[in-house]
Amino acid sequence: MQMDLAFQDGILIPWRKRQPEGFKSASQLLLTDKGGLTYAPILGLHEAIGELDFASMYPSLMAKYNISPETINCTCCPENRVPEIGHHLCKKRRGLVPRFLEPFLEKRARYKHLKKTASDPAKRRVYDERQSALKWGLVTTFGYQGYKNARFGKIEAHEAITAYAREKLLQAKEIAEDAGFEMLHAIVDSLWLKRAGATEADYEALCERISRDCEIPIAFEGIYSWLLFPPSKTNPKIGVPNRYLGCFRSGKTKLRGIEVRRGDTPYFIKKAQQNLINILSKASNAQAYRAALPEVGTCFEQYRDQLRSGQVPFFELAIAKSLSKAPEDDQKASLSAIVAKELAGRGVHLVPGQAIAYVITDMKAKLPSDRARAIGFIDGAWGYDIEKYESLLREALEVLIPNP
Repeated sequence: MQMDLAFQDGILIPWRKRQPEGFKSASQLLLTDKGGLTYAPILGLHEAIGELDFASMYPSLMAKYNISPETINCTCCPENRVPEIGHHLCKKRRGLVPRFLEPFLEKRARYKHLKKTASDPAKRRVYDERQSALKWGLVTTFGYQGYKNARFGKIEAHEAITAYAREKLLQAKEIAEDAGFEMLHAIVDSLWLKRAGATEADYEALCERISRDCEIPIAFEGIYSWLLFPPSKTNPKIGVPNRYLGCFRSGKTKLRGIEVRRGDTPYFIKKAQQNLINILSKASNAQAYRAALPEVGTCFEQYRDQLRSGQVPFFELAIAKSLSKAPEDDQKASLSAIVAKELAGRGVHLVPGQAIAYVITDMKAKLPSDRARAIGFIDGAWGYDIEKYESLLREALEVLIPNP
């Protein structure tokens, strides 16, 4: 679509891109080669937390500030500086990429409005699916700026986008704190805020102020009945920025980075954790959340007993992994490498990037080939490693338990 617009406008389209990255010193590289700004979350269980999200932040910045490969570091506008990193942008001509993005951003905004105002649930679902499709197209457009072979990409444009994003997140944080809100967490284009007694109208007013002062739209997602930032598995004193779970006052849950969201989590573990979360989703605040933990423990014990019975179907225990190497090139005795070699020995041709699925049969087996078996070739003569799967189940429980 970018090339189509270029063709319509009479812009030459390179057959192969041969534009190298501009030279940077080590200090310049450290300054410019950054991603989005991320804060460490305040660990623990919180209640009455509001979430604000910038709408299509990166594409909106590209359109607002005219960020495009032919406008970055132009020869005519050296004074129009990008915050922090020193690049500059053209003010005399509109870039190809911003012009390409404008109709996408407008259409997504219309669909989001239609979704919010529609009374028919079926129509709301359709509008949500359409705005979501546009969202991922817009995300791809940003990522393509950093791809070395993108015909209309340039790494300096990519750096300018992330520099503006960091600046806008800092501005939003300062505006929120000036309005009396405390920031519990922020990651790239989202903020989690708290102020005693704050209503939805207060958050909407804050959004209007941030949108006006930051010059890109930010939306109020809702107020959480409870929100949990669990600690890192490797260090209990720090959190993981993209790992949290919460339940809005509307009853909708939001889960990020935990087992139920991971592609390599066995179905049995996902099912168990989702049911545990369903119990917690009924809680209206942090106190009710903690009061529901005994029921969560009882439910966990039921799933643990199922595992210990040895009767859980193999397909519910399958772990999916993508291969990073061809089987013959992998010298490690990891479970995925063991299974890949088993499949190769059975005549299955595998290539890097291909997904395989296996069941852990005995993690402590001396013979590596006995530790895991491919799901397609395992039969009733094999059992599964109850201790290992129970450990995975316990991890899925522990992420839901807040610190005292």
